[in-house]
Amino acid sequence: MVNEKRMGTSVIIMDFTKVYRNQGFYLKSSYHLIDCTDIQGSDCYCDHDATETICNRIADLPVKAVHFIDSGNHHYITKFWTDRIHEEFILVVADHHPDTQPALFDDILSCGGWVRTVLDTNPFLKAVLFIGVANEYELPFDKYRIFRYPEKPSPKLPVYISIDKDVLSPEVVPTNWDQGTMTCDQLQRIFKEIMARHQVLGVDICGEYPTCIDNRSNSINNRLLKLFSGI
Repeated sequence: MVNEKRMGTSVIIMDFTKVYRNQGFYLKSSYHLIDCTDIQGSDCYCDHDATETICNRIADLPVKAVHFIDSGNHHYITKFWTDRIHEEFILVVADHHPDTQPALFDDILSCGGWVRTVLDTNPFLKAVLFIGVANEYELPFDKYRIFRYPEKPSPKLPVYISIDKDVLSPEVVPTNWDQGTMTCDQLQRIFKEIMARHQVLGVDICGEYPTCIDNRSNSINNRLLKLFSGI
C-alpha cells in the first residue's frame, strides 16, 4: 500500500501485528505499508524462511527512511536494513536493553541478540552507541566499538538510528517489555545533538504494544516522525 499525499522523507510501516491500523500518525505522509501478518517464525526469533521473506519484501524500499517495525519482538529487523549499508557507519541504539545476548540457537536471529549479530557480521559497522540502556545490563567490553551515551564515538561517521520505545518511561508510553525512565523530550534532545554531528542514513522505531490500544503510542510515533522528517 502506498500513499503519496505529501512528498518528503519516506515512511515505511512493517505491520506484523496490525497495531498500526489503530494509529494515524503516518497517514499524511508518503508511506509504504508492508503487510507482514502472514509471516510465520518471526515473533522474537526470526527463522531462515522468515528472514528470506522479510528481506524480499523490503528489497526495493529505501534504507534512508523512517521505518516503523512494530513491537520490540521485531527489533532484529534493524539487521536487515543495516545489512544494506555499504559504507562505514555507527549504529545508534536507544533501548532499555542492549540486545547483545549470545544466540540460543545457531544462526537464528533474535530480538535479544541482534546487536551482537550485527557487530559480528557487518564489516561496515565501526561502532555502536547505546542510549538509555539500564545500568543493570553489562555491555560487551570493546573500548573501540561499544559506547554508552554521553560517550561519543570517533570519527564522525554517518549513523543509522534504531529506537525501541521501551527506553521511555511507562508513564510516557506503554510497551510490551520492562521499561526505562526517559521522557520523550530527553530522547529528542539527544537525537537533535546526534543529528547535528552526523549524517543520518536511516531510522527505525519499534516498541509497539499490540494488545493495548493507547493513543500515547500514536502520539510518540508522531513526534518521532516529525523529528526525523528531514533526514
